[in-house]
Amino acid sequence: MDDTHPCQPYIWDGTRKTLVTHGKVFEASTILHGMELLQDEVKVMVEEVLVPFALVLVPTNEVYIVAQAFQCFLA
Repeated sequence: MDDTHPCQPYIWDGTRKTLVTHGKVFEASTILHGMELLQDEVKVMVEEVLVPFALVLVPTNEVYIVAQAFQCFLA
């Protein structure tokens, strides 16, 4: 059974929303990088970067902008 589906994460700057990437959501995953996801978080793989310098929602030491997240998993 495939637990994935496409997603299009947006950022909101206070006046408008901007599509920053195309990705894939992994619904059944509850652990990411050894940490349990919170109830309102999902595991996402970034498949295409549209706004490279947009900040990621849950940054790590290695990934804090969308360009660094290409082909990586994020929450």
